[in-house]
Amino acid sequence: MVFSTDFPLREKTTILIGGKAKLFFAPRGVGELKSLLPKLVSDYETFFLGGGSNTIFGDFKGVVVSSENLKGWRVIEETPKWVRLEILAGTPLRELVKPSIQNGWCGLETLFGIPRITLGGAIAMNAGAYGLEIGNFVERVFYIDPPTGEIFEDKPAFGYRSSPFPRKGFVFKATLKLPKCGLDLRRRVRELNLRRRKSQPLNLPTAGSTFKNPKGFYAGKLLEEVGLRGFCTENGLCFSKKHANFLVNLSKEATFGDALKLIDLARERVFKAFGILLEEEVKIVSL
Repeated sequence: MVFSTDFPLREKTTILIGGKAKLFFAPRGVGELKSLLPKLVSDYETFFLGGGSNTIFGDFKGVVVSSENLKGWRVIEETPKWVRLEILAGTPLRELVKPSIQNGWCGLETLFGIPRITLGGAIAMNAGAYGLEIGNFVERVFYIDPPTGEIFEDKPAFGYRSSPFPRKGFVFKATLKLPKCGLDLRRRVRELNLRRRKSQPLNLPTAGSTFKNPKGFYAGKLLEEVGLRGFCTENGLCFSKKHANFLVNLSKEATFGDALKLIDLARERVFKAFGILLEEEVKIVSL
C-alpha cells in the first residue's frame, strides 16, 4: 500500500482510538519518500507514524506518513566488544530480541517489551525504560528533509523523552552501536518483561505512559494522589488501576474526546493540588 484516502486510524494505534486521516502514505522505499514528501508537505499538514504505541488520533485532515513498509536491519561492523547495526525506521525492535540474545548485544533489552515499538518511533521520543534510553546507542540518524526531499545524516542530541525528530525530518534509518556484555540476556529480557507485565496494563489497549515524569516526581504517583487511579469516562476509557499513568481503553469503544477529557482533568487536578503542570508523553494528533 502506498496511498489511501479517508483512512481509519484506530487499528494503527495500540490504544485502539482513532478517527480518519485524509491521506495515509506508507512509502515502500527512500525513492518514494524523496519524490513525494515535498509535494505532500506543501499541500497538507503531515504526521509521521511509527508503530502507534504512544499515539492517540482524532480526525486528521492531513497526511499520515507511516514507516510500516520500511523494515530490515543488518550488521555493518562487529568486534569482540561491540556491534554496529544499520536499521530501517519501521523495523519493530522485537526483531532484534533473538539476535541480541544469541550474540550478547546489550542496550535495547529494556525496550523489547514495549508493544509495537519501532526504531523510528523509539528515536523520535528517545524511548527509554529502567535506566536506559535508545539515544545512548544511536550513532547516526539518516533522514529526509520533507520540503526538499534531500537526504541528511546527523548525530542528534537527545533529551528526556525527546529528540530533534520528527521536527527535523522523516527518519528512514539509523546506525546503532551496541556493546557486547556478559549478561544472561535471555534471563534479563524475561525478567524485564515480567516486571513490565506486573506493573503495567499491557494486556489491555493502552498508549503507554500518558505524561512525562516531572523532575523529582512520578506522574503515576501524582495521579494517584489526586484520585484518578481507576477513574473512567462513560465510554470506558480509564486511568489504569495497575498504573495510574496509563490510559486503558477497557471498552474498546472509547473516543478521542474521552482521551482529551481525561488528559485535561489530570492536568487540572495535579496543577491545583501540587502546582505541577504535567507534560504529555503520549502524542495527541488531530486537525
